[in-house]
Amino acid sequence: MDHYEMVENLRTKANVTYEEAKAALEASDWDMLDALVLLESEGKVSGKASGAAYTTQEQPKVEAEKKANKGLGSLWAWVKKMFSLGNNNQFVISRKGNELVSMPITVMAILMLVVWPFSLVVLFLGLFLGTRYSFRGPDINTSVNQVMDKAQNKAASAIEIHVGNNEAQVE
Repeated sequence: MDHYEMVENLRTKANVTYEEAKAALEASDWDMLDALVLLESEGKVSGKASGAAYTTQEQPKVEAEKKANKGLGSLWAWVKKMFSLGNNNQFVISRKGNELVSMPITVMAILMLVVWPFSLVVLFLGLFLGTRYSFRGPDINTSVNQVMDKAQNKAASAIEIHVGNNEAQVE
């Protein structure tokens, strides 16, 4: 690239006059980057340059975008981890010791989100009809199933009390 093209290129990029661009290039021994830094340090580079903009000043917008991308990356990593955990562990529905349904926790969670009123009613009624719920898998803590067993036992005892009271009234 000859000197004239370099001056025109710098003039366009920095949005300065031909004379300012030529003087900056001559002062920087015709190094385009040094000339741009020189013009910027003199405060001659305008923010309304045509074409691509070059600057050595800190760009707060870029930093905000980096933070946002980092946050999205962290969110995506968490979502992938939850899907992995949900797919590796099972939600089990059984009755009278027989396993009726075993599905990945991810499927159960999606069902709960999509048809949540119906799902909640079915799960709740199942408690009173002798259905047992549990979780199974490598990442399941036994305390989760212990809490579920307590709730299921309370539901069973409530049915026994209610049925016992009705039988006493019939006699």
